Amino acid sequence: MNRAAVVIGIPTYRRPLLLARLLDSLAPEIDGQDVLIVVGDNEAGTRAAEVVRDSGLDAVCVPVPRPGISEVRNELVRAATRERPDWRHLIMLDDDGLVTPGWFAHLMAGVDRFGADVTAGPVLGELPAGASLLARNSVYAGRRRHPSGPVAMLNGAQNICISRAAVDAIGDPWFPVHLGTAGGEDHFFFREVLDQGGTLAWCDEAAVTEPTPASRLATGVILRRAFNSNVVAAQTDRAFHGRAFVVKHVIVGTGWAARNTAAGLVRRDPDKFAATAIDLVALGGRLVGLVRNTPRRPGTPVSDRRSQT
Repeated sequence: MNRAAVVIGIPTYRRPLLLARLLDSLAPEIDGQDVLIVVGDNEAGTRAAEVVRDSGLDAVCVPVPRPGISEVRNELVRAATRERPDWRHLIMLDDDGLVTPGWFAHLMAGVDRFGADVTAGPVLGELPAGASLLARNSVYAGRRRHPSGPVAMLNGAQNICISRAAVDAIGDPWFPVHLGTAGGEDHFFFREVLDQGGTLAWCDEAAVTEPTPASRLATGVILRRAFNSNVVAAQTDRAFHGRAFVVKHVIVGTGWAARNTAAGLVRRDPDKFAATAIDLVALGGRLVGLVRNTPRRPGTPVSDRRSQT
């Protein structure tokens, strides 16, 4: 494939040190490749721009004054098109991750091999010493992985490669601004890709690590994330597939939770209990999302299917 047609987009907000670490990890991966990096700065200040300039990479920093991760991701797509009108693949990385050796080659090989509209790789959580049992069984310890190949759904916009065909099929905005700062824009985007007849794939060899600060590992924070993310996911699934689709997933999830609880009792496995506790909170979020509407942003047309979940 044409490596000159690759852009790496990175949303950032007030994390210049982490952004600098990510760019340092990228440098050997794209050395000798004609790859452009675009950083979308939601602070719209000077610090991210200075980090980008000091990196010595072929990179630009774009200020995004309107708050929200969807706003930044949408601007990254627009900036990629302005800076490289012929781009074919847009990789998205979060500013708190680090790519592993061989990441770029593995990810591009997966893109070539599977030909999917979105190809994703694993995000390996790194927890501080002494992390709690709940933290060790949470999303922060590592997101769900799959064997490399086609998949039905992906689990986040960190470490994904989007095809130009998917972007052209969906149209601007690609990520839903009506969600504001609620999160869940990635799940909505993946549903949009599938709704347009696109495909998703997993490349398990292209890993990114994501160190997690202790502030995110408090019990309340972990459980709130599990609950809130599933509220939005259920609202999104309901918008695309109807209530019956969400109900089916709740029933299946309840069955898995019951089996895991039984397995934990038989094996006296505290990890099973911790994981099940998070799963039960997530199921509660899905039930709430089944009945709660998503607030619209002012000015969003009511007739737009993507503005109402």
